[in-house]
Amino acid sequence: MKYIEICHTAGYNKLGRCLNMEFVLLTIIFLILIIYQIKFTKNKNILININEELNIQKAYLKQLLDNSDDGILILDNKDRIIEANEAFEKIFLYEKEDIIGSLINDIVASSDMKDACEISNKVIRGLSSQTETKRKRKDSTLVDVKVIGFPVILETNQVGMFYIYKDISKEKVWKKELKIHRLYFKELFENSPDAICIISSEDRIIDVNIAFEKLFGFSREELLDSLLNERIVQTSLFEEASRISEDAMKGIVIGFETKRMKKDKSIVDVSILAYPLILENLQIGGFGIYKDITERKEFDRRLKYISYHDQLTGLYNRRFFEEEIIRLDTIKGFPLTIVMADVNGLKLINDSFGHSKGDELLKEIAGILEKGCREQDVIARLGGDEFVIIMPKTDSNQAEQICHGINTIALKESIDLIDISISIGWETMSSGEEKIQEVIKKAEEHMYKKKLFESPSMRGKTINTIMSTLHEKNKREEQHSHRVSYLCQSIGKAIGLSEEEIKELKTVGLLHDIGKIAIDESVLNKPGKLTEDEWNLIKSHPEVGYRILSTVNHMSEMAEFVLAHHERWDGKGYPKGLEKEQIPLQSRIIAIADAYDAMTSERSYRSALSEETAIEELMKNSGSQFDPELVITFIEKVLYL
Repeated sequence: MKYIEICHTAGYNKLGRCLNMEFVLLTIIFLILIIYQIKFTKNKNILININEELNIQKAYLKQLLDNSDDGILILDNKDRIIEANEAFEKIFLYEKEDIIGSLINDIVASSDMKDACEISNKVIRGLSSQTETKRKRKDSTLVDVKVIGFPVILETNQVGMFYIYKDISKEKVWKKELKIHRLYFKELFENSPDAICIISSEDRIIDVNIAFEKLFGFSREELLDSLLNERIVQTSLFEEASRISEDAMKGIVIGFETKRMKKDKSIVDVSILAYPLILENLQIGGFGIYKDITERKEFDRRLKYISYHDQLTGLYNRRFFEEEIIRLDTIKGFPLTIVMADVNGLKLINDSFGHSKGDELLKEIAGILEKGCREQDVIARLGGDEFVIIMPKTDSNQAEQICHGINTIALKESIDLIDISISIGWETMSSGEEKIQEVIKKAEEHMYKKKLFESPSMRGKTINTIMSTLHEKNKREEQHSHRVSYLCQSIGKAIGLSEEEIKELKTVGLLHDIGKIAIDESVLNKPGKLTEDEWNLIKSHPEVGYRILSTVNHMSEMAEFVLAHHERWDGKGYPKGLEKEQIPLQSRIIAIADAYDAMTSERSYRSALSEETAIEELMKNSGSQFDPELVITFIEKVLYL
């Protein structure tokens, strides 16, 4: 027997398809019954009624065939097509006149004859059959179809066959696309660097990816079907997490940052995106994406710390102070005291010992302020040597006691024999009628008044410390300074300077090399030839000495003498290249005394020269390096006196 099949179009509704098939079967059964009745009844009235019923059923069948989305073929028992609907024509690209009366194999051929035979054999044997396969169209192209075949049996004889064809080519594409999307999802889910958790509508864990296991330390098996919040939420955040879960289950997409708990009970900073899973307006679950932001949070904390703290001392900085003042101005917590503090002699220490020593001093000052202040006090470094303290709920008497305590602590501390001195002033804001900026200004004024008295004394002590430190580094420098000081004094007397001028000259002679405090000991005592960089460093000592001495009010003129003591009569000296009388008299005197003692003293790089040789050198360079009149005076009235 040849094969008779019925087609089914794409895009069918599952329920509609079932109803179509059932209706066809009922109609066929009904027709068989009618045929049976016609065959065995002889009553004319009954025949008329049966004929009418038959017409009705034929109308039903026609409507079914015409309106079905599936392709339908009706075959006789000789495998010839006796009916085909429009859906079949559209699926297989035939006209009806090409189909009726044709053998099924002449119309619809299978790409797999074995498959076609199996279906037909079942139907021939009186069994229904269905399968998914491919069939050829009129233009020889293949179409994916689902074939349902069943026999039409009257009594014990098979009188025909029905075949229903459903075009599933689009369904095949959809299934393939669905499979691809599932694969995409699986790859994305498993290989995502972010931790992902899928949960049910009851907040139970359905699945987690590898990143989730790594982040929280649980295995997938440990988490499945457990409540999410009970696994990774610490007790203090359980209420928050429950509220977020409820919102997510209402269809709200939520993004936030918080903390979550690992299996080992350690806490991790995470950002969470919670998405609802909605199918046909029904919430079926959700999923959360977790990103470990511990490093970023630490960076943010560090950035915030840096933005509000002084990098050197660790105290608050000017930015924090200014924002805190604005905040306090709105709170109006009285009494409020502002304390201004200034380090005495910082510039002198920076110029003398280098900025690293100055930084060390500032850090020491910060420690002293922290020791002397209370926990509620806010200490900030405004910049340079200026500090400020905000003392909430503190009156003037309390502030005075605290500031006195700070100074007491400072007197006990020192940096390499350098005494620590802090000038402190304060002002108290007692009511909201006062402006806080005015209070700050008054506190600063009080501080500067104290600084006028305290700073000079501190500088004098620091100068003594500098000289002691220099002489400690190089004993020859100490002896050299004292000898130069004595020679300067002698030259001053020889040229008739006043007693006050001679005293000043003697002091300048003692301090003329104070700038060498900034030069490393290895360079000062180097036995061999200096490199160009080392020589440039040596040549910088007059400028360093000038900066050191110029910080002390009564030494500002002496600073000028020290600055010029390596200038030459011919203008080829340093640092300014002054010549002749442009060079201060005291500096010209120091130059002769310094050169003579240097020649007649033992140095790291040579032995001492004789007095005669030194005098010859002075005479040789008279009028070029040295003031010629002063050289004659020095030789005749000082050396040969």
